[in-house]
Amino acid sequence: MAEFEAAPIIDRMQEVVGVRTDIALGQHFGHGSSTVSGWRTRNKIPYEECMILAKRKGVSLDWLLLGTGTMHGDATPTSITEGSSNDPRMQRIGGFLSHWTATHNEDEKAWLEMQLARAVPEYAEWVATRGKS
Repeated sequence: MAEFEAAPIIDRMQEVVGVRTDIALGQHFGHGSSTVSGWRTRNKIPYEECMILAKRKGVSLDWLLLGTGTMHGDATPTSITEGSSNDPRMQRIGGFLSHWTATHNEDEKAWLEMQLARAVPEYAEWVATRGKS
């Protein structure tokens, strides 16, 4: 038996992203529909995707990989736009979204997204062209 099992890690990744299916988790990362089920079948831990979640969502790697501690542990969510924008306004917006993700439940996240789509039509169009996960 392997020292680490991929399935519970993938389940925790789904919890962080707020999806219930392997297909939706794969879509979140831009992968094909069978990628995550392949991870499960081969017992392959997706370390790169775990690191992405840890950085973007402020998730504890101890919790994500080992199942110990709490989801956010002592981690501080980092800006979604970190490294991709020198504009302090975009960094503030990204930081706020990271904070919101880390501190609000799924209903509140859905509410915020609806508000954003109403206030910024370009966001609704952007989501429509990429699909929601």
